[in-house]
Amino acid sequence: MNDLALSDFIRMQRVGVDPNKVTFSVLLGVCCKSENIDVGINLHCLILRKGLLREHFLSSGLITLYSKADCVNEARKVFDEILERDAVSWNSIIAVYSQKGLYVEAVSVFSTLLNNDTDWKFMVNDFTFATIFKACAGLTSIKFGKSLHNCAIKMGFDSDVFVAGSAIDMYSKCGSLGIARQVFDRMEKRDLVLWNSMITGCVHNHYGWEAIELFQLLQLEGFAPNETTFACALKASSLVEDSFLGRCFHAKALTTGSSSTLFVGTTLVDMYSKYFDMEHAERAFQDMRIKNLASFNALITGYGLTGRYEKALGTFKELLYEKLRPDSFTFVGLLSSCSVTEILNEAAQVHACALKIGLESDLIVGNSLVSFYARCALMESALNSFRSIASPNIVSWAGLISGFAQVGDSEKALSCFCKLHELSVGPDEFCFSSVIKALANCASSTQGRHLHAHAIKMGLEFSLYVGSALIDMYAKCGVVEDSYKVFDKMPEKSVVTWNSLIVANAQNGYSNKALLLFQEMVHCGVVPSSITFTGVLLACSHAGLVEDGKEYYNCMISYYKISPSVEHCTCMVELLGRSGYINDAESFLLSSPFVSEPSLWGSLLTSCEFHKNVEVAVRAAEQCMRLEPHDSAAYVTLSNIYASKQLWHEVKRIRDLMIEMGVKKEPGCSWVEV
Repeated sequence: MNDLALSDFIRMQRVGVDPNKVTFSVLLGVCCKSENIDVGINLHCLILRKGLLREHFLSSGLITLYSKADCVNEARKVFDEILERDAVSWNSIIAVYSQKGLYVEAVSVFSTLLNNDTDWKFMVNDFTFATIFKACAGLTSIKFGKSLHNCAIKMGFDSDVFVAGSAIDMYSKCGSLGIARQVFDRMEKRDLVLWNSMITGCVHNHYGWEAIELFQLLQLEGFAPNETTFACALKASSLVEDSFLGRCFHAKALTTGSSSTLFVGTTLVDMYSKYFDMEHAERAFQDMRIKNLASFNALITGYGLTGRYEKALGTFKELLYEKLRPDSFTFVGLLSSCSVTEILNEAAQVHACALKIGLESDLIVGNSLVSFYARCALMESALNSFRSIASPNIVSWAGLISGFAQVGDSEKALSCFCKLHELSVGPDEFCFSSVIKALANCASSTQGRHLHAHAIKMGLEFSLYVGSALIDMYAKCGVVEDSYKVFDKMPEKSVVTWNSLIVANAQNGYSNKALLLFQEMVHCGVVPSSITFTGVLLACSHAGLVEDGKEYYNCMISYYKISPSVEHCTCMVELLGRSGYINDAESFLLSSPFVSEPSLWGSLLTSCEFHKNVEVAVRAAEQCMRLEPHDSAAYVTLSNIYASKQLWHEVKRIRDLMIEMGVKKEPGCSWVEV
């Protein structure tokens, strides 16, 4: 149809028929639909030659054409050439800027309209207010938005559902949901778009239950939910973390045929992914009639959350097969699936693909790469990814500092923190907690106190992350009293905070205090975690509370349904072994899920050395040597046990074995903080 109209125009010119303003208007409409900018430019030249640019509908058509072709500057030139502008001209250029996200320019043009035209009230209509409200939302300019809303009310547009919907959207995006609800409640007549605007606003501001309530009221008012309504309801169920409610909305969407649409289908994939229900997420994805990049990204992100890299990579290949160009969110989803499973080779392929597409310098992708390499302890690669980011933000720095802290490179972690300070970038709670953890690992109390003072100045002392890190740092420096001071001052305490103080007491030999803290924590209604029981069992081990330790271990498994970890089993072996129950310790180890874990056998061997139990020591040492043949600890400990029993021929055999295996005893070391 479009090609036919253009060919008729060419034939018309050939036979000498002169086109008029109606002809140009129709042709501009055709070019706008087909986004044929080349033909549009030729039409613009003809319109200029014939002096028809003063016709407002033609100038507005040219502005629309250039805006659709992303030629905003050309659209502005057309607007500037108009001598007498009408409402359509003003609204067209304001809409161009607003639609392209150039909100400052949109507000600037609107201000020019108000200041320069004496008859500006005749130039402003419902479309003008709706467009400028969108610009205010983009700028989160609540003050200017309120004044415009007052102006709209004075001009009698307050009952217009189009203007009201735009005002609700603006207030919601500016974080003023209460005012948005007032606008909504005052409307005598509401259409489905207005209901959707209010529900969307609630979801945008994380008011899930309010959005669900509005969804129910909408149906009581006799409205049938559409795709937008269902998508918002599904997002609301994710916000309130109610999978049953989400399934109910899914069932209702199925009955209306909305579940297979692009918008609702993508939201379903996202919702099920957040519930880690990838079976239903896959089914929702397959049921979609049309899929776009957002749909593929939602599924890849779901696989990333569940660490299923092979599935994520398969979906990524399908995305490329559909000739869709991946964006930053695609790579973040892929890298997060690698981060869970730490698949280095596959992650390197993802990195290479991001490089090929030119997204390595993208902030979101760069931050994901830094985080991934830091998790894998590949700090050189993390540093290279950090350097490739065009404009690193606080998240980039936090990822780098956290990585150095995890690998025990305290100096580089502190150096990065100092560099961040030099750049006048205010560190956040994650940067502080990471660098404090780094200093805790090297027991640097002086530097730790400096950072504590800095955190107080920044107002971050009472952050859960910073407070917990400070408690841990002071404990590792042997200053448990200061750990208590930080703990007591914190207005809010999470399980992480309690864990930090319990472990602090356990590590420093204050076993009774650690156990009392555990009882107080449970009494306060805080549910213990795996780390909590590590601290409790460590306290029992240090105090030799064998029966209490057994009771806590059984309580952890049977009552709190926490699966035992390597740390828990190591504490139990140490508890039984230290108390002289060597055979019980060996039996526990052999029945545990971690029979091949060297740390458990090492703990048993240490207990054998303390109690001079040669028989079990030999078996424990053999296991240690088998699992870690080049670790000198087992050889030295067994040699010391033989020496204590004056079995010198066995001592010589062990030392000869060390020479044969090329095992050397690592020299001890100490350091002084300067």
